[in-house]
Amino acid sequence: MSAPSFIVAVPLLVILAVATFSDLRERRIPNGLSLGGAALGLLINFVTFGPIGGLLAVLGWALCLACFIPLYLSGGTAGGDVKLMATVGAFLGPVNGFIACLLTLLAGGSLASLCLAWRNVIAPRLSPQRQLAESNGADSGGSPRFNANTLEKIPYAGAIAVGTVAAVLQPAWVMTLFQ
Repeated sequence: MSAPSFIVAVPLLVILAVATFSDLRERRIPNGLSLGGAALGLLINFVTFGPIGGLLAVLGWALCLACFIPLYLSGGTAGGDVKLMATVGAFLGPVNGFIACLLTLLAGGSLASLCLAWRNVIAPRLSPQRQLAESNGADSGGSPRFNANTLEKIPYAGAIAVGTVAAVLQPAWVMTLFQ
């Protein structure tokens, strides 16, 4: 199992960066980004690796979609997250896409744990004045700040990006997990 080629990895990482920024800022991932990204992944794989590359891109898309549909149906993620993970599969194919799914779930679990710790441990211990300022959504500059309620739903695109980057770079420790 080898790392994805440069021509496959770079556009995928750019899409993930834009999706993460959008998810952090607006709490949504545009359909044009995820669905257009999936089409680009299919095209790149087809042009680069021929019909078998196109077939593997479709299989990767379907597998990653299938892996995240249960999370969506249970209310654990939003639809944009599912489509973004499917886009990852279109770029990486079924094997590397599945590894990206597993690593994304690990990253997402870590992110969720941090958000729970913030909401249930750290935020309640802040001084009442600071809590009041944060609940009003502003600091001295008037910009929104995180508060205990901000992290009710986590921006999962960041977890998808972390899991995918780990799958793309494929450090030796990741590969030993799957051998």
